Amino acid sequence: MMAAIEMASPPACVLQAAADYSVPARALLALKLALLPGETSSAAELASAPIPVNASWQRHLARTTGLHADVVKTDLCWSARVAAYVLRYEINQAGGDFWSGVGRYPSSTPPGVPAPRDAVAHLVDAASQRHGLDAQLINAVIQVESQFAPDAVSPKGARGLMQLMPATAVRYGVSTTAELFAPATNIDVGTQHLRGLWQLFGGDLELTLAAYNAGVGAVTKHGMRIPPYAETQNYVRSVLALHGPTFARRVYDASLRF
Repeated sequence: MMAAIEMASPPACVLQAAADYSVPARALLALKLALLPGETSSAAELASAPIPVNASWQRHLARTTGLHADVVKTDLCWSARVAAYVLRYEINQAGGDFWSGVGRYPSSTPPGVPAPRDAVAHLVDAASQRHGLDAQLINAVIQVESQFAPDAVSPKGARGLMQLMPATAVRYGVSTTAELFAPATNIDVGTQHLRGLWQLFGGDLELTLAAYNAGVGAVTKHGMRIPPYAETQNYVRSVLALHGPTFARRVYDASLRF
């Protein structure tokens, strides 16, 4: 169980950031609770943890203001200012609708920067219809796996948007690197694989995602539960946090905890 945040005394810099960008301080704290993937051992640790901000904004701010991404990742006060700015930007983009803005926050894209998911939206929709899987879930997996970078390669050799291992892709008839990096093929095979896992685990989404990350063997070995690997547990939480309109609901539920 994640520790609760003490709402009575949030840091002054968080209150100031919220006031400067006209967003509730409670919303910033709830965003943190909804986005932090791992377990936090104490309320003090949680209170001092930075508010997660996506990589697109980190790169944009580093380029336009010189604010280094490491500062946003590690400093609570700077992360609060950036999070408040991004949240206000998305609320404005949503025509002033607060909860729509909250729902857009995790995948927010800076002004003038093409949203990477837009480039493959038609491929995601097609794969969704072809394999009967929620398009918003596919987008969430891609966001966590590669942040929509089609040429991404993991240290373990997973490739492309949905970070497919070559051995997995071969099972679906894909045997060349060029095919694996092609967005249409990668998304189709990744969605097909995800759908197969979903059927294997009887529609249990948490086990499906755990198997996508750690393999079917790891899930079965640990008694049909999410394996006790920090990477896998964080992965499942991260995808679920981004899955469709439920993210705004997660923020709302988090706000009730303090």
